Amino acid sequence: MIEKLSYVRLGVADLARSAEFAERIVGLEPVAAEEEGLALFRSDFRDHALALVQRDGGDGEGASLGLELRDEAALAAVVERLVARGHQVWRGSEADCAARRCREMAGVRLRGGLSLELVVRPLSSGWRYHGPRDAGITGFASVVIASTEVEADIALWCEVLGAKVTDYIGEGAYLAIDGAHHRVTILPSDRDGLLEMQFEVEGMDQVMQAGYFMQSHQVPVVAGPGRRPASGELFIGFRGPDEMLFGYVAEGEARDDRLARQFAPVPGSFCAWGSRSVVPEYGGEP
Repeated sequence: MIEKLSYVRLGVADLARSAEFAERIVGLEPVAAEEEGLALFRSDFRDHALALVQRDGGDGEGASLGLELRDEAALAAVVERLVARGHQVWRGSEADCAARRCREMAGVRLRGGLSLELVVRPLSSGWRYHGPRDAGITGFASVVIASTEVEADIALWCEVLGAKVTDYIGEGAYLAIDGAHHRVTILPSDRDGLLEMQFEVEGMDQVMQAGYFMQSHQVPVVAGPGRRPASGELFIGFRGPDEMLFGYVAEGEARDDRLARQFAPVPGSFCAWGSRSVVPEYGGEP
């Protein structure tokens, strides 16, 4: 049912600080936003891949993941499935759709405040992406979701949203929605929510350069550089404002038609090079 990941929408404590990080550190291109308290950023052909929303006094909007569906019929079918499972689904108003820059939308809020926003015909840009620094970004690649009920969340993604498990890592799973090995990773955690947003970069050089760039700018690297055994992709993860993780990935394998493999929940299953993460969900110790 899902065609592609569309965007991540984050409620942030300090909009100016988070926007500076997205532009100067991550390397995303700012997009003009008419709404007050909103900052938009591009990474590719999408109108925007990241939306930052100022939280009011620490309350309000949390994290939302935008998922593109093919058409209104697909949207109606997914909404029907969600309602049948007991989820409260809200339909986007004209103002909601304008804020997300899409034709139609619906949303559902999951545990921990993470919302899934189902969008139809999100806006694309006719201008090529041009980041403020040469990070080598080629597009919005994938997300990692922390979950206290992994089995239920995997079922939701597969049975309702049409994803497919390509590999398991412990109780967690890599999920495919297109030709890539995975676009969504769900990992066991003591909390629920969006853990990391990852961007595709050109190759190994850009992943390794990112490590030195983060070090020189005193940005904590929390995972990698390394290579994931399940997907073969290179990766590096780093911590941004509000404890949100961002990452770069490259050289991931294409999805193939085979049985999902089971990897043990140990550090070696997260990195074939032997790098150790400080993120508990990645087999590390904080």
